[in-house]
Amino acid sequence: MASSFGWLAIDPEQRRRMMEAVDQFRDETTLDDLGFGAIRDAFSNLMFPGVSSIQTRLRYVLFIPWLLQEAAHRDTVARMQSQFREDEFRLINALQSGKETLGVIGRDAGRSLQRLPSEIYWGAIGRWGIAETGFSTRRYFERELLSREEMKATPRADDPDVPIRLTPTGLDPRLPPPPKHLLRETTFALRPEDARYLRETITRTAAGSLLAHLVTHRPQSWTDESTRPAGVGDPAIRQGLPPELDALVDRATRFALTAQGANLLYNLLLAEAAHQTDQQGTSLTEVYTQRLDGWFAEAQDTEPLHAQDRELLWQTVIHSGRRLSASTKDFVGTWADAVAAAGTAADLTGSSELRGMVAAREREKKGPRARLNPGNQLALDAWGGASGTARFGYLWANASRHLQDLYEAEEAA
Repeated sequence: MASSFGWLAIDPEQRRRMMEAVDQFRDETTLDDLGFGAIRDAFSNLMFPGVSSIQTRLRYVLFIPWLLQEAAHRDTVARMQSQFREDEFRLINALQSGKETLGVIGRDAGRSLQRLPSEIYWGAIGRWGIAETGFSTRRYFERELLSREEMKATPRADDPDVPIRLTPTGLDPRLPPPPKHLLRETTFALRPEDARYLRETITRTAAGSLLAHLVTHRPQSWTDESTRPAGVGDPAIRQGLPPELDALVDRATRFALTAQGANLLYNLLLAEAAHQTDQQGTSLTEVYTQRLDGWFAEAQDTEPLHAQDRELLWQTVIHSGRRLSASTKDFVGTWADAVAAAGTAADLTGSSELRGMVAAREREKKGPRARLNPGNQLALDAWGGASGTARFGYLWANASRHLQDLYEAEEAA
């Protein structure tokens, strides 16, 4: 029987947070059999605050508040919420009418869509100051109704230029107005005023991050979609970074390389135990042995994660509000030191100490579900031939798509 889990849907905010956790299991780079997740996520959020792994296009962070404003014309909170939900479905059709295909949330699911854009993007909307942090759609509608009542009860001033002080709605008052016929036909293309607003609010609320830097410093070689840098460590990105930010990116890329080696060794152990082959009939043991050889050659050309580097890693995690256990520090430190001392990949793959450490680490993180547990053939049989073997991308795929949308708006201006 397949394992499952559930939760009580107390409110939309709790559901959103739970679904963000579920999303972690849908991306190969977020699989975490060996417990690197806290470090990976700390780097991701420092470099790209507000970005998540299932976001598609940047303009959704404007679509959502525009739909809220449209739904607020109804006369009760319940009707506003109902209209807002309906408009999220209508947005799917409007984007398709605008000839958009890639990145349309609900393009295939239609009205059976379970995860609406407002859930996916609400974190970014709050993080970037487009709405109050910790805000909710219901609270916005309640404030809209309160503002109406305040308008009715406030005496008119003799001077028409004197503004009436009303309860803030919770949305940024500088938000650009929605385009005409938004729910009839629209696209992901940002208007000049959209791009200006997003550049300002992201650089202000995410100052010091790689995202904020790239919003205003487009790499010269990044001319279009085809020349988008491959990752955060790409020389096109690192060229011209402020020293502190460059040091952060450097540690992140070196940690990603180091962690990938441990994950490849873990998969080699699984391949040896499972006796599987790939689609071409090649033994997966041979496949992972060769991958580790290639990985080790790259690791030899890269500065190791020294003890001082690791102390900065721990600080990064702690400052992000995440927990970091002593066993995680020990595992990362022992593996990093072994990589630095090794002369060949075989020094790592042939080490009974390192093999035992990786197997013990999996048992620590997964308990009875560990694939390398003796006698746990069911879990081993469920291994699909690769688990967490991709190098950590730190949300680059999603963040770079957002940046591409901004850059294209600049070109069109």
